[in-house]
Amino acid sequence: MAQAFQIRYFDPARGTVIEESTLAESELKLRSDVAALGRVLLTCQQRPAATASKALGQPEFDVAWWCRELGTLVTAGMTVVEALETLQLASRGGAHEQVNAAVLRSLREGQALSKALKETGAFPAVLVAGVTASERTSTLTAALNDFLRYDEMLRRLRRQIVSAAIYPMLVLALGALVVTLLLTYVIPRFSRMYADVHGAVSAPTQALLFVSHSVVAYWPWLLTLLIAIAAFVIWAMRRGLVGIWSARALHAIGPLDRQWDHYRRARLYQSLDLMFRGGYTLDEALSVCESLGLGERMTASIAGARSQIARGRTASAALSEHGIADRVAERLLAVGERSGEFHAVLQTIADRHAQAFATFIERSTRIIEPLLLLGIALLVGGIVVMMYLPIFDIASSVR
Repeated sequence: MAQAFQIRYFDPARGTVIEESTLAESELKLRSDVAALGRVLLTCQQRPAATASKALGQPEFDVAWWCRELGTLVTAGMTVVEALETLQLASRGGAHEQVNAAVLRSLREGQALSKALKETGAFPAVLVAGVTASERTSTLTAALNDFLRYDEMLRRLRRQIVSAAIYPMLVLALGALVVTLLLTYVIPRFSRMYADVHGAVSAPTQALLFVSHSVVAYWPWLLTLLIAIAAFVIWAMRRGLVGIWSARALHAIGPLDRQWDHYRRARLYQSLDLMFRGGYTLDEALSVCESLGLGERMTASIAGARSQIARGRTASAALSEHGIADRVAERLLAVGERSGEFHAVLQTIADRHAQAFATFIERSTRIIEPLLLLGIALLVGGIVVMMYLPIFDIASSVR
């Protein structure tokens, strides 16, 4: 696995000292590579690396852009090395330049492209598997195009999730802003008028006044708590914990978990189709899919189905028994086994689950949006009514 290093070196060709992050298998090899390029290494410091883009402290590496550009250049007649050199010149620093440099270094050492991609840690296992399959059949551009279709399907589903979440978040933010304004500015001024009221103030109004006075009195502590919560959420997101917690929460809610299964299955079958088209056997494709991060339950199901297929069980029966294929998918897989068009069946199943998940998101949005608006309206309206209850009492006593 490649490691990340922060280096400073003197480049005689430019006549300048350059500092950059790079990837190498070891410090010794990095020093050898720098010397082979005619450069003088000044400092070399290893940095912890999980993936190329994260370890280098750069924006996330755009795998889809890289595949699209590489496929275009290779189709135009360039060799892979020439195409990567062109991409490196066009990247102008950042994660793309570092990843391209690492891949080029491995290719010049005689390694296969798939191994070079895997060593960087910046490319998903599905793409590496597709490139590995293309090396058997000399169809690199087809493998890149297949991955781009796979990536577009995932991006489309993610965009639908984000789009569905934007409006509810705006409604909640606006509602929180209005409630905060009422509690911290409007109600304290009404409370001065209530002090002159002779008679009992209703219990809801007293509760509202207590909450308002508490917010005003302890606002520094409340603001500190909100900042701490925001910082914790950002930290959890960067560590990937939010996704893990969300998956567990979905798993605990049966109906939502069943709908989320459509997304996981769409990703699974799309991955299987991509690798099956590239020449992978179903057993090899399933072994790669175990590393897709589809959740502990589905990963265990994939491993169980793979074990049964290795013992001679049909794919349709094995996947159905382990809960990966529903009745319709099982029948489609059986048809693919008979007709030999297994890759077309896998694509059909992936499209079916993707459409089901998209439909769920659309329907949920139509239900949640009016409910949120109604909830915010009731909350703000309730606060306003409780503010005016003492005034109504005064008016009735005057009569």
